[in-house]
Amino acid sequence: MRTDSIVYRKVVARIALLGLTRREVADRIGVSYGTLHNKLCAITPFTLNEAIEIKQLLSMPGSLEDAFERCDGRRPS
Repeated sequence: MRTDSIVYRKVVARIALLGLTRREVADRIGVSYGTLHNKLCAITPFTLNEAIEIKQLLSMPGSLEDAFERCDGRRPS
């Protein structure tokens, strides 16, 4: 069982709101489920293209920075 904490909670919440699975999102952006998990936990960074694809796929309102605001208040580097 993984104990990593999700950092990008707005993305995870939007995935759930739309009734998608993380596996579906991973497939649509061309990464594995494990890679998406690592990115959502800020273990590995999202590329700019991945972040844009996710924001568009999930029709997330606001700026890219707002969509990917970390739950600890930090912006992605």
